[in-house]
Amino acid sequence: MRNKTIFFFLAVFIFFSFFNALAAENLFKKNNPDFRKYEFARSYISALSYFNAIDRRWKTNPPKKRFAGDDLKIIRGSVEYMVFDNSDLRIAKNYMLKYLKYPNSLMRKVSDLMVVSCDKDIALNNQSKKLWEDWLVKKASGKATVEEEKAFVTAQQGLDAKRTKSDEFIIRASILLTKVLLSQDNLNEKGHLLAITEKQRNRLLDDLDVYGNNVLDWGLQPGQSTLDACIAVIRETLEDPIFIAHK
Repeated sequence: MRNKTIFFFLAVFIFFSFFNALAAENLFKKNNPDFRKYEFARSYISALSYFNAIDRRWKTNPPKKRFAGDDLKIIRGSVEYMVFDNSDLRIAKNYMLKYLKYPNSLMRKVSDLMVVSCDKDIALNNQSKKLWEDWLVKKASGKATVEEEKAFVTAQQGLDAKRTKSDEFIIRASILLTKVLLSQDNLNEKGHLLAITEKQRNRLLDDLDVYGNNVLDWGLQPGQSTLDACIAVIRETLEDPIFIAHK
C-alpha cells in the first residue's frame, strides 16, 4: 500500500511538473512573439554604446588628468562631464522608448529597465553636478574648510554607490534581452533556436564589437564592470554555438 502511495504521488508530481513546464512554455510564446527582434536587439546594443561613451570619457581623459594641479578647472571639467553624461543617457533612453508599447511583453520589460536606469542615473548626475557647483563656489572663495571637503567627498561617494545600484537594472535588462532573442520554438534537438538569421547574428556581433571588442568573456564574471557584464551576457548568446540562428 505504501509503495502504491509513493507511486501515486510520484505520478502526480511528474504530471504537474510536465503541466507547469508546458504552461511556462506557452506563457513564453505568448509574451515573446517572434516579431522585430533583430531591430530591437540592434536598438538595445546601440543604447549600450552610450554607456560606453560615458565610461570612456571618465576613464581615458578624466578632469583630474586634464587639469592636474588646477582644482577649479577640475571642478568645472567634472560639471561639464556630468552634462555630457546626461546627454548620452537621454539618447540611450530614446532608443528604447518606442518599444514600451510593443506587444512583446519581454521587450517592454527590457525597455522599461533601460529607461528606469537612465532616469535614475540622470537624477543622480544632477545631484552630483549640484554638489560640484556648490563646491566650486566654496573653493573659489578660498574659504573651504577640510571638514567641508570631507563632507563633499562623502556625499559624492554616496551618489556613486547609488549609481552602481541603479546600473544593476542594465545588467538585468541585458540578461532579459538574451531571452527576447530566443524563438517561440526555442528548443530543438540541437540547442536553443534564435529568432534571428545567421546574417543578423553576425551583424549584431559587429555592432557589439564597435565598443565591446575588448570584452571576450561569456556571461557574468566576478570583477566585471557594469558595461562589461552586459556585453559578456549578450556575447554568450550570440557566440555560443548552442544558440542556433535561422538560415
